Amino acid sequence: MALLFFIALLLAGLFLYSAWTAWRTAALFPPSGEFVDLDGEFEGMRLHYVSRGEAREGIAPVVLIHGASGNLRDMEESLVPELAKHTRVVAFDRPGHGWSGRGRHPDISNPAVQARAIRAAAAKLGVEKPVVLGHSWGASVAAAWALDAPETLSGLLPLAGALYPWPGGVAWYHSVVRTPLAGAIFLRTLTVPGGKLLAEKGVAGNFHPNPAPDAYAERIGLSLLFRPSHFRANSEDTSNLKPYLARQSAGYERISVPVIVVTGNADYTVSPKLHSYAFHNAVHGSELVKLKGTGHMPHHARRDIVVDAVLRLARGERPRAGQVTIHEDGRVEFAPAAGR
Repeated sequence: MALLFFIALLLAGLFLYSAWTAWRTAALFPPSGEFVDLDGEFEGMRLHYVSRGEAREGIAPVVLIHGASGNLRDMEESLVPELAKHTRVVAFDRPGHGWSGRGRHPDISNPAVQARAIRAAAAKLGVEKPVVLGHSWGASVAAAWALDAPETLSGLLPLAGALYPWPGGVAWYHSVVRTPLAGAIFLRTLTVPGGKLLAEKGVAGNFHPNPAPDAYAERIGLSLLFRPSHFRANSEDTSNLKPYLARQSAGYERISVPVIVVTGNADYTVSPKLHSYAFHNAVHGSELVKLKGTGHMPHHARRDIVVDAVLRLARGERPRAGQVTIHEDGRVEFAPAAGR
């Protein structure tokens, strides 16, 4: 009896601590942008976005889509300021992430469905024929957009993208989150303290072998992830991605928009060989930019190169069909695509 009382007291303490921390996190990291309400298929969904810069003649606008376990602040801290000097750039919180609502769509963890939602939001904001950059999980959304509505795009840039099914599964806690009662208890008692314990190690691993920017977790509001609704959405997206990619990747050879693929060759979070290299090989005329010694976060570690690739697409420049290898010392090698 005493043990049960202790467990109940511990869970109650963790529940109160987690609730207070979630409230404090929301106060510390309020929405940095504005909201757009969707209708039709996504009636009731509200997406959070930031829009910076102005549209210019001859330069397409840019849409930025963040990856898993993140929010649009990652893009605000990396690509938004530089790109906004040249054109209009809009970064979205994906459905259920950051400050975006998850909505009621039954298949919202499907990258193609998220692509339709973000495409509808961009259209409502008057963003016409953008270049779309998707990082990591967000690259699957960007690729789905290019498959479903190529006429609405000026270019596609998968950045360290998750684009194909992979061997193995996902982290153990995603199974816990899916379990009805245990998942609810886990989300409201353990994600906050667990996140505090593991966040620093997770950030370091995501950037490895490159150093993470100073105070990165605080600057992007990483603690927003550990709120129950955000963590559940992230878990659903991660758990369901593999079968969606198995179907989606079968159509990559049909992608016809200009494509530049950017990846680090030292990415141990999302295998460049399994994803970026394979995607480049599937998409005719695409350019692969391989960054030697760079991990999963090229938009921070090699920001200038990513910005250059986005702006080349935005200006309508044709991708260099083949592979560009950029070494850590600045040396550049180009291998044209076979048959060029």
